[in-house]
Amino acid sequence: MRCVRLNKILAAFVVCPLLAAMFLAGCGQTEDAANSDPAKPGSEAGDNTPDSSVTQEVVFQSGMEIGGVPMPFDVEDVTGPNRGKHLCYRCLYGGRPVVGIFVRELDENTKTLIKKIDQEVTAHQDEKLAAFVVVLTDDPQSVKSELEKVAVENEIKNVPLTVFAGAAGPEGYLVAREAAVNVMLWEGAVKANRAYRKGQLNVEGIQEVIADTRLIVN
Repeated sequence: MRCVRLNKILAAFVVCPLLAAMFLAGCGQTEDAANSDPAKPGSEAGDNTPDSSVTQEVVFQSGMEIGGVPMPFDVEDVTGPNRGKHLCYRCLYGGRPVVGIFVRELDENTKTLIKKIDQEVTAHQDEKLAAFVVVLTDDPQSVKSELEKVAVENEIKNVPLTVFAGAAGPEGYLVAREAAVNVMLWEGAVKANRAYRKGQLNVEGIQEVIADTRLIVN
């Protein structure tokens, strides 16, 4: 009996300190968890604060997607070799590399773009590069004299300036209502597409479009 009592006493001396240590350790963990703020910046959980050092590029969506196939549509030629005729330049150019410039305004930067593309067509005649400008309007008659003036003043030789009856643009080309200029480059399928709201086209934008022509000519 004395042995049994002695064993119980010794067990009490060993177990009690262990229980006390475990209890204290558990309290410490609970306190740490209580003091941690999941919404505090830098913590992995609950950190929904955007990083101000990262900027998001806003892209203006207009025109056909890359890989899309342009469909036939008729325009009235105002200054080109088929002046006064209604025809489909998309059909006429066939599988050639083409720059299609769809516009709703003819400001100075748009005129500069047309002139630069005209120079590109001249420089890449061996590659059969072609281009045409399509003014999207509900009143085609009202813009014809302006197109004639643009062609003369900028010495446009190789890019027909045409009008499309309908401000919404030809079906399937998806030119957004907000787009003042929408340039699509294709060779069978669309290889590049850039769009600009009113007043957005600038020197850098013109350079980007010119650089895109390298995607359809070598």
